[in-house]
Amino acid sequence: MRDHFGLYCQYTHSLPSFNPDNVTSVAHLSDSATFIQSPESLLSRPWWSGFGSSVQSAQTNYFTPFLNATTFRLMRWFYSGSITKSLAELDRLVNEVILAEDFDQAHLQEFRALKENRRLDNYQGTAADIRSSFSASDGWKETSVKIRIPADGVEHVSEDAAPEFDIPGLFYRQPLEVIKAAFRESTAEQFHLTPFETFYQPSDDVTAEKIYGEVYNSSAMLQEHEKIRSQPREGNCTLETVVAVMMLWSDSTHLASFGTASLWPIYMFLGNQSKYARAKSTSFAAHHLAYIPKV
Repeated sequence: MRDHFGLYCQYTHSLPSFNPDNVTSVAHLSDSATFIQSPESLLSRPWWSGFGSSVQSAQTNYFTPFLNATTFRLMRWFYSGSITKSLAELDRLVNEVILAEDFDQAHLQEFRALKENRRLDNYQGTAADIRSSFSASDGWKETSVKIRIPADGVEHVSEDAAPEFDIPGLFYRQPLEVIKAAFRESTAEQFHLTPFETFYQPSDDVTAEKIYGEVYNSSAMLQEHEKIRSQPREGNCTLETVVAVMMLWSDSTHLASFGTASLWPIYMFLGNQSKYARAKSTSFAAHHLAYIPKV
């Protein structure tokens, strides 16, 4: 059945047991500082969830390098949101800073913005601070990597003969464990587990035109889904077959609009989720796979 835009979906086999579009609202797909917060947006994925569900440092000392939560919230308000502070930004100051449960006006005694800004600029993070952000209970592992390095003016008979350089401090998680954790989260209700084709047909006298817009209605995912579905099942299993679409990105990330601090993370997004939800910055849809040390 076509909707009022002339679009309709077509499944290869039976209808799925669950359709995430039935519980998707505008709040899941769009965001703006001027929007009124809805219950759906308030229940969005927390910013630290990309590291795992039990990051201790993010839940206890989340205000580091500042001395307390009040200063952290005030400085975050100043550096986030709109560049030109508006009435909406004033509302955000009241709701996210002053009315926060951990706000304490005593923390603002002798507060100086310049001093707090310098504290942020000078923060490097000790090895213990860095390791506390990668909890072993979330599957994070630390390892070192050996690479062969060239030497100026020195010729080696082969790459294996070149000297090795040991690079410590690479943190990573197994991709399978990240996928399993992602499907356990509440945001998994937005995942399309069964691919389908989308067509545009404004009226009966017009030939239907196939629409490509999401990974889960692409030919590649439909083919992979059929390949998995056609394989023999073990133990008379009747569970639905699901393809988890891994989308990987890696790029050097500048951590702030000031200073030179940067990281080189490897992110994973799931193509089962709508591109509009993935692109929404406050949905925090990225899952962190690894952090590569810079040499």
